[in-house]
Amino acid sequence: MRRRWLLLAAGLVLLAAAALLVHTTSFGLAGAASDDGDGSALRVERGDLVITTAVAGTLDAIDAELLGPPGIPSIWNYKIAFMAPEGSEVEAGQPVLRFDPSELQRKLQETMAERDAAATELEKSQVDLERTLRDMELQLAQARARARRARLETDVPEGLRAAKELTEARLDRDLAAHEVTSLEQRLDLERRAGDAQVTALREKRDRAEQRVAEMQEYIERMTVKAARAGTVIYVTDWRGDKKKVGDEVWQARKVLQIPDLTRMQATGQVDEADSGRLAVGQPVSLHLDAHPDTEYRGRVAEIARAVNRKDRGNPLKQVELTIALEQTDTERMRPGMRFQGEIEVERADGVLLAPAAAVRSTAAGPVALRRTLLGSERVVPEVGRRNDDWVEILGGLEEGQVLLPPEEGGA
Repeated sequence: MRRRWLLLAAGLVLLAAAALLVHTTSFGLAGAASDDGDGSALRVERGDLVITTAVAGTLDAIDAELLGPPGIPSIWNYKIAFMAPEGSEVEAGQPVLRFDPSELQRKLQETMAERDAAATELEKSQVDLERTLRDMELQLAQARARARRARLETDVPEGLRAAKELTEARLDRDLAAHEVTSLEQRLDLERRAGDAQVTALREKRDRAEQRVAEMQEYIERMTVKAARAGTVIYVTDWRGDKKKVGDEVWQARKVLQIPDLTRMQATGQVDEADSGRLAVGQPVSLHLDAHPDTEYRGRVAEIARAVNRKDRGNPLKQVELTIALEQTDTERMRPGMRFQGEIEVERADGVLLAPAAAVRSTAAGPVALRRTLLGSERVVPEVGRRNDDWVEILGGLEEGQVLLPPEEGGA
């Protein structure tokens, strides 16, 4: 009887050993995430830990001709009357933007009326002055003739005329000379006054003429032309909106641009909480919202010093940075396109990693469930850095060990 029990016990031991051998063999499959094919087991492995921070923003052309209102004195608000279609190809000198010139045209008519009135007044003043001077010169000529006759009357020797007549002749001579002097002075004053008035009226006319020329130039400038050939791109505002015909625009606002599509860069925003980990030269990967399946790469080129709000209604703050792209996709990239991306802020090569899904944070610290031959056991690993997918293991776990999701192990 005793021998039977011994044989039975030996058989049970052999069965357990066989089960252990099968279990160990399945655990030894290198690189497998699960030993039973159900995908629930997660393996500790060695690899590169990449820590990133999210970045979002828009594409910009490095070299772009930005166009907006022409900047005319005393005009601050402009109404768009014409815009070249977005995406259209234009040549240098071709009109691409026009603003409503109605107000300037009204002022031009008023200024032209002022100019014409000033020109008419100048012409009348010149005619009146010429007539007045001509009359006074005639009076002066007559006075000079009388003065000459009076002098001739006094040139007779005293013995040939009575004393009384000679005295009267001399008085007439003096009066004639005084009249000539007076008329010469009046003529000089009239000429000076007339010249001053004509000069003032001429300047008034010229100023009006200059204003007319300025108004005509301003009206011409209300039609904005492309300085170079290229593709028309509408500029978006802080809300992501684009202007259209009929909209009003402030003087400093840019409405469209003609960029060099062969040289693009990205302007991104990062949450203020993550800005301390940013550095110039860090790698960036990004995806355009319009082409999410294509990845583009670049590096952080510049980090703004100022911190700004995300928008007026959002108290959260962000830091702006410039990303230099490794290449420009001229077929797909356009200024103003939005992108989502990741900035590599830290990298650790060849470290021991555990899937983040297998390490649960508790009040007592991180906890993992390690699979054993007879089920699982609770492990308290020492962890370091982490990202969304992986946790760096500093102790408590070894490479190749298989972990279970916390819910499966009941932790």
